[in-house]
Amino acid sequence: MKIVLTCLFTLTVNSLFAQQNSTIIKRDTINIHGFIYDNDGKPLKLAHVQSAQLETEHNYFKAGTYTDASGYFYLKGAQTNDTLTVGPDIRYDIPAYYNKGSRFMVIYLPPVKVNDINSGRPIEIVQKRHIARLVPSFTILPFSDAGNTTASTSPAEYPGGISELENFIKQNLTYPERAIKSNLEGTVEVEFTVNDQGKVTNDKVLKGVNADIDDEVIRVLKKAPKWKPAVNADRPVPSLQRISVLFKLTD
Repeated sequence: MKIVLTCLFTLTVNSLFAQQNSTIIKRDTINIHGFIYDNDGKPLKLAHVQSAQLETEHNYFKAGTYTDASGYFYLKGAQTNDTLTVGPDIRYDIPAYYNKGSRFMVIYLPPVKVNDINSGRPIEIVQKRHIARLVPSFTILPFSDAGNTTASTSPAEYPGGISELENFIKQNLTYPERAIKSNLEGTVEVEFTVNDQGKVTNDKVLKGVNADIDDEVIRVLKKAPKWKPAVNADRPVPSLQRISVLFKLTD
């Protein structure tokens, strides 16, 4: 009887001692699943995915898992806001990935590291030359004997200058009657080419008011005298021009 009582006493004491020293751990965790791909979009097989959170069963190791052949992973017991690491993998410089409460993640890894074996020190393959190297030579003439090397360059020019072009447009342009009756005002912006013959071509309205007003500007530009074409290296060349005309009604 004494032996039985002693055993019961020992079990009771051990149970009380165990209760006093045990700790119940409660943590708010989530399960995260998703896919990991390389920089080319191919699934990364057997990649280790690890959380900053300790796993809940032993509270010793960090929670982790591996991807399958399709790059899919399922990580149990991660923090709601957690940092995930992938790897280590010698092929990549992989950053940490911060997850803010998401249960699903798709991770694309950076490009594969390139191992530059002999950076800045190319491998030299040396062989004796069979034929003597030809050294180019040239003669430098004195400036006085070199002739005139300058070439004429100038922009396209309207006869008499821009002021004469403005006068021509004002004298020949008519404010369309229908536009006046409709109280239409605004600025017409036209782009055109002065070709190598000095003729206005390829005209187009960049900004218009209405068809009547726009057409009137084009009509007057085509009626204008020939321009002096632009010159590049002593040769006449086409040049692009732009002009704007303001149509304004007064009370």
